[in-house]
Amino acid sequence: MDETFPHLRIQREEPVNEKRPGTYMPPKPPSDPASHGHGLQQQLETAIAQVAEDQGGFDDRRLFRFTVQKGFDPDDVAKIADADVRNDIEVISQEADEIVLAFVSEAALESFEALLTTLAEGGVPTNQQVFFALRGIDGWRPQDRMGWALRTEGFPEQETFNLDIELWPLEDNPPEREALWRAFEEWLAEKNIAKLDSVKQPGITLFRVRCDYTQAESLLHHRDVRTVDLPPRYGIELHLRVTDIQDLGDIPAPPENAPAVTVLDSGMATGHPLLAPAIGEAASFLPGEDEADENGHGTLIGGLALYGDVETRLRDGRFVPSLRLFSGRILDRKGCWWAGAGEGHRTKCNLAIPAVQFEVRTEPEAIVCGYHAQRFSLGGESQLRRGTLRAGGSIAGSRKRRSSAL
Repeated sequence: MDETFPHLRIQREEPVNEKRPGTYMPPKPPSDPASHGHGLQQQLETAIAQVAEDQGGFDDRRLFRFTVQKGFDPDDVAKIADADVRNDIEVISQEADEIVLAFVSEAALESFEALLTTLAEGGVPTNQQVFFALRGIDGWRPQDRMGWALRTEGFPEQETFNLDIELWPLEDNPPEREALWRAFEEWLAEKNIAKLDSVKQPGITLFRVRCDYTQAESLLHHRDVRTVDLPPRYGIELHLRVTDIQDLGDIPAPPENAPAVTVLDSGMATGHPLLAPAIGEAASFLPGEDEADENGHGTLIGGLALYGDVETRLRDGRFVPSLRLFSGRILDRKGCWWAGAGEGHRTKCNLAIPAVQFEVRTEPEAIVCGYHAQRFSLGGESQLRRGTLRAGGSIAGSRKRRSSAL
């Protein structure tokens, strides 16, 4: 399919770890270097057993994940082996304090094991500072290959289903990259896994496949697979997007004893027909600004808090609020903490004071603070009642005011 409908060029966005001279402090020798080495030995033995369970692969290399000290230069990681085999150690991926390495030859892995043994027996291996910077060793396990959606929702209940597969990138080695693509497609054919589509580019390789549960488990054990995930869900269907508000009928008010949620964000459109029946009070804590939402983010968060999955509500044709909403405006029209500089300028700290006073007055079961929100997830009313709602990591837990609400 990719030959008939060519894809856009996609470049993987990799984290940029800028080298700042003088900021990386070499690790201090552990109080017991031999014990440190022995611990790494045990982790390596476990990781080797994990890697032995991998399937497939375009060659015999073995992949391991190293956790290293923050600020460690990944270019130095090959120094865990003798100089004559360092070219057989390749950095496949590096994110934060984790580095995925490929030991291309058995000699490179044996060299690493030998130097690690030297450390564990009380000796001084070459480049011992690199060993001191190692914090952990393990394989790339099936659970590590599961993408966010697959971890969250699990496999679909249908007999067969679609999955999106990402392979490890081999951006700097075109011959190996071609071998990787060819070997993976051959493996899919051997396992009778249907290939629906693919994107093959130097920085990223993606396959969409159709498989059953047993085949999906095999994908999670494939050495060259970086992630397995459910395909993205697309936008709300057009016929739902054009739903007439009149077709939804009157929106009832929530019960008087319904749990309350206070949204501290950019304000809220209190006259919105789907929100108005549930809004108890709205206030602004910005000097010279009213409680109206001039940004839109607060209204969005309020709608998510009140209704959760809007698509499901549209399909049902019913919007029935089960929560009471309160809105405290702490962000300006640009989504910033203050409404400009100069007279009346407020900082994050002193804005929080009246907002907390407002929270105390409204007595909510949960407080949604949208000013950190990059993602928003809503688990349902039961989670709201337990005070476990999350918005970018900013929430105050519930307080037990009514036993019936917990």
